[in-house]
Amino acid sequence: MAAMAASVQATPSDWVSPNVPLSSPLYGYVEKFDGLGYLTSIPDGTKPYTRMQMAKWLTEIQAAAEQRPLPQYLAGMKQAMERELTPELQILAGEAADMAPALKEVRLELADYSGDSLRYRASVASGPRAGQQPLNNNNNGYRYGQNGNIIASFLFTGKLGEDVAVALEPRFSYDRDQQGDVALTSGYIKTRINGTAIQVGKDPVFWGHGATGSLILGNNMTPLTSIRLSNLEPYTSKGIFRFLGEMNFTAMYSELENDRTRFNTNEVDNPSFVGLRSTFTPQKNFTFGLSLTSMLGGKGKGLSSGDYWDWLTGRNDDAGEDKWNNIAGLDFKVRLPKWNGVQIYGELYGEDQANYMPSKVAERVGVYIPRLSQDGRWDMKVEYVNTTNAWYSHQLYTNGYVYKGDIIGDPAGHNARQYYVQLGNFLDKDSKISLNAKQVKQDRDASSPQTINSLWLQYQTQLREQVFLDSQLGIARISNANFTGGQDETDHFAGASVRWVF
Repeated sequence: MAAMAASVQATPSDWVSPNVPLSSPLYGYVEKFDGLGYLTSIPDGTKPYTRMQMAKWLTEIQAAAEQRPLPQYLAGMKQAMERELTPELQILAGEAADMAPALKEVRLELADYSGDSLRYRASVASGPRAGQQPLNNNNNGYRYGQNGNIIASFLFTGKLGEDVAVALEPRFSYDRDQQGDVALTSGYIKTRINGTAIQVGKDPVFWGHGATGSLILGNNMTPLTSIRLSNLEPYTSKGIFRFLGEMNFTAMYSELENDRTRFNTNEVDNPSFVGLRSTFTPQKNFTFGLSLTSMLGGKGKGLSSGDYWDWLTGRNDDAGEDKWNNIAGLDFKVRLPKWNGVQIYGELYGEDQANYMPSKVAERVGVYIPRLSQDGRWDMKVEYVNTTNAWYSHQLYTNGYVYKGDIIGDPAGHNARQYYVQLGNFLDKDSKISLNAKQVKQDRDASSPQTINSLWLQYQTQLREQVFLDSQLGIARISNANFTGGQDETDHFAGASVRWVF
């Protein structure tokens, strides 16, 4: 396809753009520039962000860099962003750009995992019917096989015209347990009606600013096949709501598995899954989001016309006749430039409703210190997560807030308390090393709660132009494994992946 000329000038308001995969290092780059004050806009936590969003943020970084020279390690990040987002930068500059669908990335991973999958609950009567690998969370539902694993993925993305974007990301894997497997991490088509983007297909989603997960909707599970609506450009609140500033809106609809009753006859097949999210930026250093997700209906549990108003207003149905499972609440992020760029973020969500308001709440609170050293080479994150006994379980959808064996929300899980610390260091313009420690105590009311203590080291570097290495080495010590008193286990993980970016 010939190079496609830009039909609009800078900051196009109707430009349909492919999404940036959640696995992309661009998210980490944006976070670092944001923390060090090179970004004017504040990302609202509705991920994935689009390539055009990233390119607009990059132009802000470029402008700030002209006033404040970049340290070498930041200059390397900026160059990597410029290389990857070249077509979008050309469009913003009013130039022609080749946006035809093409191979954008190839990833090859070799990994060794030693350790059995663990459950989240002590008894059949409570908690989600889901599994976990302590050293493998938020990985789009992928489970490593025992010992050796070979995984390859390919990202094709681009545009078929001014108003149509497409993406395809197949994954091929081999291990001793599953033998060969083929899956689709992402595959969608996106277009627009006026200023509203319409996306149909599969793509991982993450709502919020958490480092270890999202209480309401994240990429711990296999990505949902859904229809998704969102505004292309922020709305500016007016009238009495003008104090809310810029607003963005996202809605999605999907259906969960048609065989949820396969291992649990008390379950409901084919429940619908609905997600609604609005974000607001009332001040340049503060953004917050209001979100609702709901499992509702399903085979033999269809909603009547009168049910929809009760569902929308957050009113519980009669006990024993419950037809939906809602999670609702808010998340936020605050930048504190005068405190050396420190950022505070958090989530507060309810798993049920009482008097039309979320109840049985869970929370996340985190602090990001982007300038632990004067030049910002050292940084740090500290995060706390707490869920209650009501979380991710339900009397009607007895598998819980689960899709294909994985929790739809935070991998910390049911009735859990989690502590997390990350210490990072940028070694040079191409390399970063980080040490991570996490403790999570699950199903705390059980006679033998399961406690997982994890420690892992991550290293990323650029091997040569357009070739990157990501590696991880970790160990997890599990006390009372699978809620069996005195049963202790140890998991190990070692993995490395090479990415070729085109």
